[in-house]
Amino acid sequence: MNLNRFNPLRTLAGRLLLVTIACIAISHAVAFTLFASERTRTFQREAEQRIVERVVDAFQGVRDQPANVQPAMARAASNRGMRFYIVDSTEPGQDGDAAARIAQAIAPQVNGAQVNAHTRSIQLNWRPRMRDINRPTPGAQPPDDGAQGRDAPAMPMPGPPDDDRGPRIATQLTVDIALNPGHWLRATALLPAPRPVPDYLWIGALASMIAVGIGAVLISGQINRPLADLGRAAERLGWGETDVKAPVSGPEDVRRASVAFNAMAERLGRHMNRQRQMLWALSHDLRTPITALRLRAELREDDAARQRLLAPLAEMETLTEQALSLARAGASEEERAHVDLAEIARTLCGELQDMGIAAVAEADTPLVAECRPSEIARAMRNLAENAAKYGGGGVMKVYRGAGNEAVVEVVDSGPGLSDDLIDRVTQPFFRSDESRSGNCGSGLGLAIVQAIADGHGGRLVLANRTPHGLSAKLILPG
Repeated sequence: MNLNRFNPLRTLAGRLLLVTIACIAISHAVAFTLFASERTRTFQREAEQRIVERVVDAFQGVRDQPANVQPAMARAASNRGMRFYIVDSTEPGQDGDAAARIAQAIAPQVNGAQVNAHTRSIQLNWRPRMRDINRPTPGAQPPDDGAQGRDAPAMPMPGPPDDDRGPRIATQLTVDIALNPGHWLRATALLPAPRPVPDYLWIGALASMIAVGIGAVLISGQINRPLADLGRAAERLGWGETDVKAPVSGPEDVRRASVAFNAMAERLGRHMNRQRQMLWALSHDLRTPITALRLRAELREDDAARQRLLAPLAEMETLTEQALSLARAGASEEERAHVDLAEIARTLCGELQDMGIAAVAEADTPLVAECRPSEIARAMRNLAENAAKYGGGGVMKVYRGAGNEAVVEVVDSGPGLSDDLIDRVTQPFFRSDESRSGNCGSGLGLAIVQAIADGHGGRLVLANRTPHGLSAKLILPG
């Protein structure tokens, strides 16, 4: 596997995990948004109800008292959550939904007295707590110019500038209720801020996503492993192996796919074996009459006639051997082994040179690959002989290609191939002699190389060189 190109989102497990986590995250986000909204609304309604009860109680306690006693009574009704005092002016109207609701709730309980309520945003330099809300700040002045002098308690003001808890915007509610001409009972309080989602819920959501993610990985593994086995079996079948069977495991859907694949592979294997056996039998049976004809030709006293008979017999023998090689290519029972392709190239070119075939090896660096050694040697020999036959000589190079692939490249300096023939020369019995040097051939050399490459999961790549010549690459997976 090429790790540089590995992308987990291209795998079944990766995609299942991503989709599962994304769906859970979205569902949690929606649920937490609704929860936070409802939680905030509930706290606000409870706080508003408490404010209404406190204001009504304070009004009833102050209303019937003499005017000179009312400021003290208002001050006595104050606590850390709400401040009461007497003012001689008011701000008309109700701005804000909370102010309107509170005013509407108070009005029926104060015997028709005028009720004005409004809210405003203030900045606090501290995070309010129950013991901090509306706590008087030493030396602070009342925010309302209508407060009655020293009888009006100091309102909560922002903390000192160096408070390390930072600024915070809060909503202050002011409620004014008419007591008598020129006097109003004023109540001030801070409305509760929106309530965030508690940390323990976020922790629980994270834990649930991790748990579901682990479950998704386990489930995808039960699907992915049988599919991977099925894919490897299909790959082996594509390489020409006939005895291929995928393990039947995993969920029922995957098991059915494996069973169907095994049935298909068995039928295909029987068909391929019948074809190969027929070709082997024909090639083998042809050897007997060819041998008989050769013996008769050898007994001819006329040398010219003998040579005319032996030449086509030699061609028939070559064709028979290559047909057998094509039938065996990619279907050999030879065990795979790790071999040095550079060593094979040097040995092969040395043998070809001893036979008078122009073949040079440029393979000084070892290159180990897993393959069937005799089949790969046969493919390399075919490429070298093809280059020597049609290109006047070949150079065999062995190197490591992209993606850790093993590459055996044979180049020649011949006329090359026309573009319309490059894709056809690997077909069995196709001859491109007219476009090359006029030499005859069986048309099976490159077909055998192609079959061997397919049997190893590799490929054969042909390309014309500049300014002339042909490059034939046998590429094996790394």
